[in-house]
Amino acid sequence: MNIFSQIASPLIFIWNTILFNPIINIFVFFYKISGSNLGLAIIIITVLLRLLLWPLLKSQLQSSRNMQKMQPKLASINKKYAGDVVKLREEQMKIFKEEGVNPLGSCLSLLVQLPILWGVYEAIIVMSNHTAAYLNKIMYFSFLKYPALYHYNLSFLNINMGKDAMEIGIFSVGALSYIILSLLVAFSQYLVSKVSLPQTTNEIIEEKTELELQSKDKKALDVDPAQFGNIMSKQILYVMPVLLLLISLGILGPIPAALSLYWAVQSIVIYLQTILFMKK
Repeated sequence: MNIFSQIASPLIFIWNTILFNPIINIFVFFYKISGSNLGLAIIIITVLLRLLLWPLLKSQLQSSRNMQKMQPKLASINKKYAGDVVKLREEQMKIFKEEGVNPLGSCLSLLVQLPILWGVYEAIIVMSNHTAAYLNKIMYFSFLKYPALYHYNLSFLNINMGKDAMEIGIFSVGALSYIILSLLVAFSQYLVSKVSLPQTTNEIIEEKTELELQSKDKKALDVDPAQFGNIMSKQILYVMPVLLLLISLGILGPIPAALSLYWAVQSIVIYLQTILFMKK
């Protein structure tokens, strides 16, 4: 046994014991109580998961909002200490401390969520591609077990949860349901990206133009890092939905429709949670 195997085996055991096995048991449980409907089980689990992860999302949104409020101060010191990197970092950290903001807060929130989301992804893949014999040995309760040769029902709204539009034939009539689901994935991601933008590029330009008119200064205005970040966010607003559309259709490689359904439901719930947070 090589060194890689010696390291990987314990990690895989820990991963399966702590995360994957409980998640796959939960999936089979909701599959069973939803009338052997994998699509409905995915919807229920995704909604419940997003509700459980709400504190993390709330923390992430609050951190993003605080960072947005700090942008004028950060832009000011960026110009003031442009030639002194050490002093610039000191002043930035001072502002973070005064405002009670952790610059890594959003990143930490995402890192906590990633193992859970990956476990859900793996569970969907396994249920879409294996018979019950593969899962029976890790079921916690006997009532969750099915006959060894049982294939989990992958049909949901005329969609085979284990296939994508390219596998069906993207120009065939049968692919219509898959295309609609893929468009829903792209549109829901667009909504999430749009509502998450702290400020659009147009708003920044309008503010800059107003300041320019008030000061009657006709020289070009400098582009600060905050403005640059918003311009990049604007690009992501359109790039991510298009990329997810191509992935969901199976153009970039095979992908089960179950994952597309999961992503669409997740994005819709995140969008609604973000709207509620903003209203409060």
